[in-house]
Amino acid sequence: MANLLYVTCNVRPQDRSRTLTLGNEFLEEYLSRNPQDEVQILDLYRDSIQRVDLDVLNVWWRIERGEDYSFVSDGERNKIARLFRLADQFRRCDKYVFVTCSLNLWFPAEFKMYIDAIGIPDPTNRMTPLAAKSMLPGQRKKSLHLHACSPHNFVQEQELSVAYLRSVLSFLGATDHETVLLEGDDHEQGAKDEYETVRHRLLELASRF
Repeated sequence: MANLLYVTCNVRPQDRSRTLTLGNEFLEEYLSRNPQDEVQILDLYRDSIQRVDLDVLNVWWRIERGEDYSFVSDGERNKIARLFRLADQFRRCDKYVFVTCSLNLWFPAEFKMYIDAIGIPDPTNRMTPLAAKSMLPGQRKKSLHLHACSPHNFVQEQELSVAYLRSVLSFLGATDHETVLLEGDDHEQGAKDEYETVRHRLLELASRF
């Protein structure tokens, strides 16, 4: 039995989003083929993601200086606990599916907040005097990234989301990557033939993911 984490970051409702519609089809097909697997779902616009703020940084500084954790305030402790729950959830999963769309050649802010949450020290990585060190090496975790790029031309500027997420996941132990791209997330903008091509690819991936 595998644990799959399914993460979406899209403010549109599913009936107006090509990625959310396709991602849901993938998930249904995956579950029909792997009914014994456990699936956990995060909607980053619905599920409140704790931001790495000054309270969080203050706790980290105290821990790094070897101070007694009992002096942390209740508010600080609650924030750290929320971050640790997300990082631990990520650590315990074997497979990851990310369903996202582009905003100004990047992810929406909610997605970056999530990456910051799972990247906190100790659950998934540790800082050493020389470099950051992954706590999940050699586990050969899998990832699938379904992403809608902007349908608009930004001249010579490049979309940065896909490469960034792949780099972060590689560091955190996911070494088997699949990326599926769409041009535009709105059903009224995207080409129908591209949609069907992506749909067939996702259903094929669901059979072996």
